[in-house]
Amino acid sequence: MITRRVEECEEYIISGNNSLSFQGNILFIVLIGLISMTIAALFLLKGYWFILPFAGFEMILLAIVLLYCCHNNSLYEKIQIFDETVNISSKYRQNRGKFEVNKYWASVVLSKPKLKGHSHRLFIRYKGREMEVGVMLEDEERLKLARMLNDSLNKNGIG
Repeated sequence: MITRRVEECEEYIISGNNSLSFQGNILFIVLIGLISMTIAALFLLKGYWFILPFAGFEMILLAIVLLYCCHNNSLYEKIQIFDETVNISSKYRQNRGKFEVNKYWASVVLSKPKLKGHSHRLFIRYKGREMEVGVMLEDEERLKLARMLNDSLNKNGIG
């Protein structure tokens, strides 16, 4: 998902689609846990005690997976385009850190996929250094971001 804001600078925030908030995930875990444990308790009353540990293990596994998804929803990439500089900060597995370049010398490079069916890769390059952006985007969104960044960098007659 690409969010564009224009305030003191032009800013692009690239993040995952947060389909459910952290509180929503916790509520989901609690509701599913209550339903599962109620069913397991009913089986326990019938004498099928071995269902209860598996139901508990299943709920623990569900909680771990959903909390991992919540952590991944907090990952982002931020591109800020000021009058003179372009700042890229990333909190993503592959690209952690910051990258600051001169706006007039920065270039947006979209590399074609080497194999059919693979996606394009998008880089901002400056003086032989580069940082990949749009890692968490689908290919269509990455192409759209490349056009948006090119338009932003070329807005003042820069190219």
